[in-house]
Amino acid sequence: MYEPRWVIPGVLARSARPGRHLGPYSEVPREEVDGWLSSLREMGIRSILCLLDDLHLRLYPGLPGGLLEYYRRSGFAVAHVLMRDPEAGGVITEKALEKARRAFEELPKPVLVHCSAGRDRTGKAVDYILRWLGRGGG
Repeated sequence: MYEPRWVIPGVLARSARPGRHLGPYSEVPREEVDGWLSSLREMGIRSILCLLDDLHLRLYPGLPGGLLEYYRRSGFAVAHVLMRDPEAGGVITEKALEKARRAFEELPKPVLVHCSAGRDRTGKAVDYILRWLGRGGG
């Protein structure tokens, strides 16, 4: 689940955050992020919808301006909807899912959605978006 993959080709993709395979709380070097962003470019991704909380956002100390700003400086449209990690006691709320859906609606397509591992928060957000699109979801 770590690698970017299509949910709806040309519209919606999902992934774990860059460098997640290094460990859940390992700092991630810039080269790792650059490689991940390169794979998004190859897919044609134009926007990134990030669902990370501060526990994970601070794992990128080597990026000028932090992870979200680095995405922007790398040419992607970016939206951030803070969702606390369920593994750390966070609850994924309907309000947060609706914010993610609205962000998806407004971002240039295709959009990649990611949290840390690409499972819980990403899965719920992607399912919510799929239902909104009339394409099912869980």
